[in-house]
Formats: sequence, structure tokens, C-alpha cells
Amino acid sequence: MIAGLTNRSDQLYDIYARISAWGHEHTKSDAYSAAVIQVSNDQGGEYNAIRAGLHTLPSLYKDTKLHLFAQWTTDRNWKTGCYNTDCPGFVPFKDSYRGIPKPGMVVEALSSYNQTDSSMILQIVKDERPGIGGDWWLYSVAGPVRFPLGRWPASLFTSMSRHATEAAWCGAVGYARRGDAPPAMGSGHGPGEGYTRAAYFADISVMDRIAYPVDHPSLGSVAAVANDERCYKVAMDAGGGNTFFYGGPVSQFCA
Repeated sequence: MIAGLTNRSDQLYDIYARISAWGHEHTKSDAYSAAVIQVSNDQGGEYNAIRAGLHTLPSLYKDTKLHLFAQWTTDRNWKTGCYNTDCPGFVPFKDSYRGIPKPGMVVEALSSYNQTDSSMILQIVKDERPGIGGDWWLYSVAGPVRFPLGRWPASLFTSMSRHATEAAWCGAVGYARRGDAPPAMGSGHGPGEGYTRAAYFADISVMDRIAYPVDHPSLGSVAAVANDERCYKVAMDAGGGNTFFYGGPVSQFCA
């Protein structure tokens, strides 16, 4: 199940967001809860996609902590590719910076209901400078500084070797056993509760032209998507700022 926003364009080269960080310590071993930014391309029947974000996935990490992650695929069912560096694909950036997050790491700074607001800024960019090769890069952003976390080589992809055609910012949950209640999404509270209570994506943006360095233009038209609004909802921030809230609690009603 997902709840978030999507944006389609003939050509997309960048996605950006500040993602609130919420723990999901009660997630069962066969379930997951995630906050995701994603770019994809399905032109010519060749579906390629890249994701990054924050998730709790006990089957991968053997814990219920929140982790930073990166993922890629070349099929719509996500049977190809992998998370982080679990297969050849994502190439971590070899750096000497201390404290820079890396895919797979535990996110220690978490939001707490009605108290603390913790977040992480992530950006996925296609580097189209002449002679560079057109790889997709994952960055963590702190103030005016972008820290490269790694890249997905263009050679991994077919349609995405050129550009993306859809961007998405969304919460996502899944569970394996029929009859089980799905896990909480976001903070576990509805989007109407607002800052410090509901999970959010803030300062969301895309780029539909090639530029370097990447800037953050205003977002164009977007579509809200929530495939079961009985369980998880989306609400734009009344204050603007290209921000929306999303999520919902654990509920047997949604099983």
C-alpha cells in the first residue's frame, strides 16, 4: 500500500525531498514500512526504477530499526536489482567525510510525537555533464552542501539510461500474511495532525531539464495517490512550501 504524490514528464533528471524520520519498532518480521523517493521510466515497455529513502525492513536487516536505503530494478515487479550493495549495481562513494550517511546504516535521529522533528534530505540526480557517463547519483543534503553517497551506473539500465519519466514521493507498507493488520505508515498518525505529529515530505521538487549544478525549481503538476484511503491518506500542507503529510495507524480494518 502506498500514499503520496507522483509527477509525470517527458524527461526527468532530478528528484529532491526532506523526509521526516519515524521509527517503526513494532513492525513484524514479514512486514515493512518505508518513506521513498523514486524515479522511473516505462517507455518502450522497459520499466526501470531507482528508489531511496528510509525504511524498516526486518527481513533484510534482522532488526526493527529505521535504515537509510537505496534500491534499483529493471522490471516492474522488482525481481531484478537489489537493496543497497547486496548485489552489483549501486556503487558507494569512497570518501573521507565523517558522519556521512551510507545506504544500509541505522538512522539514529528519529522524530517523536508532538516533541521532536527529525528529517533527512535526499536527492537523486542524473549527471549529464559531457564525458561523465550519465550515471544516477544519490546525495544527502545538509544546508548548502550536497554529499555524494554513491551512484547507479547508467549501464544498469535501458530506458533509465536516458532519463526518467515519473517521480514519486510516498509512504509504503507491505505485509505477507493475509489477515494480518498492515504496519503503521509514517508516524502512525493521520496527515491531518500536521507537523511533529504526522509524517511528511517537504520541499519536494523535480527537474525536467539538464543542468549542473542541480537547482530546485518549483514543482509542476502532481497527482495524489493513496490506494486505500481507509487506511492511509495524503494531505497537502496548507502553508505551502511544496510539503505534504501522509500516513496512518495500524488497523485490522485494513487487513
